[in-house]
Amino acid sequence: MSENILKWTGIGSLVAFLIFLQSCHKAPDPLPITFFDSTFETGVDDWSGDAALYTTANENTVRFTLKQELLPDVLKSKFHGLKMEGTNAGDSLFLFVKKKITNLDPAKIYKVAYQIDLASNLPDTVGGAGRIVYLKAGASAEEPKKALTNDRYLVSIKKGTLGKSGSEMLLLGNVANGLDSTYYRPLTRSNANLAVQVKPSPAGEIWLCVGVHTVFKGNIALYFDRIYAAVGVKTVP
Repeated sequence: MSENILKWTGIGSLVAFLIFLQSCHKAPDPLPITFFDSTFETGVDDWSGDAALYTTANENTVRFTLKQELLPDVLKSKFHGLKMEGTNAGDSLFLFVKKKITNLDPAKIYKVAYQIDLASNLPDTVGGAGRIVYLKAGASAEEPKKALTNDRYLVSIKKGTLGKSGSEMLLLGNVANGLDSTYYRPLTRSNANLAVQVKPSPAGEIWLCVGVHTVFKGNIALYFDRIYAAVGVKTVP
């Protein structure tokens, strides 16, 4: 597979972000949209991450890691990605990455849309891991954090349950690789036709958040090749 298929895949479809956000805007002036493009070639680009929805009994088995790394050899690529990895030994796991966006107007409502290019080795078989690892993306005014409640680590962002969207994170699909084997394949997921709405904190901040939620038991190692987010002001009626 040519390395050019990765990192720059699906660029033309990014125009859908602009079309969707403009369609929600009734004023005659152009809608101000800011694009945040992370390709992870020079580092993690201020993205951090964590794991949640596991119990204290599985605290030592999750082994969450997040780091910049070359994309898998099977992709024949010289590009880097953001590798997110964790292991689910219990009944649920949520792995997520987050990034703070500043200098927004706290009096405005913003719409956030994503295109995410990633590489997954999770099989696309009936009952296979890939079909039950759900990718979600969104935004919140407060930093997404995990907190211990009783014996389980919950997460603050409203992400919905498994294959359903929440008010702060939308379901973008699963991460099945399209194969019945564990080879890494490039995937593109987006919510260009349905953006998340978020009102910034009083300090004018929002947090971008991308993650996977699953009941699959085993190791999950995904590479974010590119995270492209469009943040635009929504006109309040």
